[in-house]
Amino acid sequence: MKLNIRTLILGTIIPALLSTLSLKSEELSEKILNGLLNSSLYERPFVSEFHSSISKVELGYNKSYAEYNLNSETEKFDRPMIELHLGFEAPLFSYDIFDDKNKKSWSIGATLPISVHVLEDIFEPVTAAVINTDFRFGSPRIKAIKYLNDEGFLKNISFSWIPMFHECTHLGDEIIIYRKDVDFPITRINVSYEYTEFHLTLNDVADSKKNEHTLRFGLLYRLSDRGYGYFDIQKQAIDIDTVTYVKHSEFRFECFAAYQYQRTEGFLASERFRNILSAEFRSRVRYAYPIYKMDKGVWQPTEVKEGYIGNINLYFGWKFYAKSDNQSLGFYFHYFRGLNPYGQLRNYAGYNFFGLSLTYEP
Repeated sequence: MKLNIRTLILGTIIPALLSTLSLKSEELSEKILNGLLNSSLYERPFVSEFHSSISKVELGYNKSYAEYNLNSETEKFDRPMIELHLGFEAPLFSYDIFDDKNKKSWSIGATLPISVHVLEDIFEPVTAAVINTDFRFGSPRIKAIKYLNDEGFLKNISFSWIPMFHECTHLGDEIIIYRKDVDFPITRINVSYEYTEFHLTLNDVADSKKNEHTLRFGLLYRLSDRGYGYFDIQKQAIDIDTVTYVKHSEFRFECFAAYQYQRTEGFLASERFRNILSAEFRSRVRYAYPIYKMDKGVWQPTEVKEGYIGNINLYFGWKFYAKSDNQSLGFYFHYFRGLNPYGQLRNYAGYNFFGLSLTYEP
């Protein structure tokens, strides 16, 4: 009897298991290879997402309390500005998991987001200066979505996680030259740090062509802690009397809540011409370094204490889809109020922007 069982195990069961495992391994390998470089439509950036990878060209009026202005007749920006958002999310992997009824149950994927944001004073009468440039890049975005009831209000729950992302910002040459010419106390603040970011989305629009309400919640956490936390100041780029006003950052978190409504039915809306309302409310860190105003020929500092400031970013308009749902052109009205969104100028609160935005989403 023992010989029969041993013969059964060695001669039948083990070969069958090895054959099955080999077959499943081959199927899994084939599915993984087929998923490479495939696009995934879920967990894509909202139009209103701060510093997203959506490409935008925006023209509008803003109000900046920065000290820079080559036109000496005015003290503040009082002319239209150009905002350029250049970015993309390269598809790395996408894989769908089906249930027993051959219905999509889960999807998992990864993308690589990269973005550059430029503030340009194109109507400045002397040089049409580039004011500030921000860069963001890092590890892939890992994401997944769980599909629920197609007929209910909550159709899915999804999330995405960027393990490590890098942000660095750079002033334009004109501001550096200007600051040196007028003996501005701080020549340059080097905003450069790494962070991790997590998103949770309810009712992601994914590939839906219907009216959809989508909610998203996000959390950012600063990983690095060099210099003053989020930033550093080169010794040769700071007035010695300013050092006492600069404090190390004690805040590491930023959070946001966002809502986006896609309308494909009704007045001025269709599956290919979709009406979009997108709003994001974000709590952002204001750094602890001073701002300056000229008073009787002397730069007078105003101390700034580190803390959170609320921001609202609002878009309303339409996006036009080609025959493929993988790319679209959009036209929006854009309103922003809060902390200046550009790294080198972000300590200026009460920053307003209102203008027109042309977007492209691949």
